[in-house]
Amino acid sequence: MSVNGHAGWLLEQLPAGMRRDPVIAGFVRAFEEIGDSVREQVSDVEYELDVNLASPEMLSYMASWIGVDIDEAMVASADPEVRDAQRRLIRAVGQALVWRGTRRGLETLLEALTDSRVDVIDAGGMFGPRDAVPPASDVVVVELDDTGLLTRQQVMAFLIEELPIGVRVDLRIRSEQQERR
Repeated sequence: MSVNGHAGWLLEQLPAGMRRDPVIAGFVRAFEEIGDSVREQVSDVEYELDVNLASPEMLSYMASWIGVDIDEAMVASADPEVRDAQRRLIRAVGQALVWRGTRRGLETLLEALTDSRVDVIDAGGMFGPRDAVPPASDVVVVELDDTGLLTRQQVMAFLIEELPIGVRVDLRIRSEQQERR
């Protein structure tokens, strides 16, 4: 049985005279089989492209479209927490592409990476002629509740990659500050 429910679907597209020719009919049936196998493979593509439903391999492939490298160990992981983190990150990168290089973009990506609240504070911005302009600073303060599945060093490596050259980062992790008290 073919993907569309009946065999001969391609053969039926031919004029009657060609359908009766056994050589042409044989070729068309061969192409029909090839077509059926391709259609079977792509029949669930709409589900594969949904970040919430995609297989681990498809998640990795989708991530590569938007420039996200997912570690092979993460792809192979059966841990639902790891899989949710992958899905969050892919979703966030897709949303943050237009905001890359801005406070909003950085907060969106870090929230996805850490699964925690993130606040980015910097002196940059757009100011009108009557607005008070803050003093220039090369320090970006990043406050987050927790690093999630990442280490402090991994978060810093991400920040160094995302922020402009020459910017210094003051990373403040609220959960570490509470532990010290």
